[in-house]
Amino acid sequence: MRPALLIATGLLCALAPVAAQSQERVDRVSGQNFQTTVKQLETALQSRGFMIVARADHQNMLRMVGANTKGALTVEFGKPDMMKMHLPAHPEIGLEMPMRIYLWERADGKTVVSYHRPSAVFAAYGPDLKMMGDMMDPMFDQIAADATK
Repeated sequence: MRPALLIATGLLCALAPVAAQSQERVDRVSGQNFQTTVKQLETALQSRGFMIVARADHQNMLRMVGANTKGALTVEFGKPDMMKMHLPAHPEIGLEMPMRIYLWERADGKTVVSYHRPSAVFAAYGPDLKMMGDMMDPMFDQIAADATK
């Protein structure tokens, strides 16, 4: 194989995981500070009927071990009716439900709302759950837009 072709092939293989991740993960930069973005996210979720079931405060956990970091919070949320419909037939999706959105502060002080597209998360569990994820994608996009306005 020619050296140039070998290099090009290697680069394509190395970049493939990055391209795949960018399709699955969404990062939206907020126009507000961290605490305001958290409140806006929770309001956006609750207004759409989601129940917030847990908050993992990474910033607080790191403080416990003497590390200082900017804001970092995972919000777990779900709809019990949705889980009731899908979990009995597909118990393995309990790994993905409740869903999660991660809020974090960059070094420049901007807050970012990050999540994995539901269509990408549920695709591994079969076509019916992929379809559910496809329907959820626009809702997640709108929730993130509301949280970051």
